[in-house]
Amino acid sequence: MRKYGQMATHVFRVIVRGRFGELDETARERLLADVDDHEAMRAAFTRDGTLTYDRRLDFFSFRYEVRVSVDDGPEPSSTPSDATEVAFAEAVRRADEHLSVRGLSYRHLEPTGSDLTRIWETERTEGSAARGRT
Repeated sequence: MRKYGQMATHVFRVIVRGRFGELDETARERLLADVDDHEAMRAAFTRDGTLTYDRRLDFFSFRYEVRVSVDDGPEPSSTPSDATEVAFAEAVRRADEHLSVRGLSYRHLEPTGSDLTRIWETERTEGSAARGRT
């Protein structure tokens, strides 16, 4: 967990996967016109998210970086699972907003992801322990 001043922040990389719903001809044409800009190899984890899909217009995914303060959410996120729940809900909210604003129907939004701060903490702890053994 990163600490900025007195506030602890978790940094998540979240992928939200889903399927397009019924798309009208205008939506299909718009998506297909931009398909090369949405290939998986161009995807990055950003606050605003990166949308990826292919020419089949069946499945899609968003990649988000979500930061969760222990003060975020209805109650403080004091445990990793609480922070994960808040991060996943936020990523799904962002994906829903992105698709809805563009009039794109969808179904089955499913988030998965990792808390990078836990990975960094593990690496730092294991690295310190390994250096202590030499």
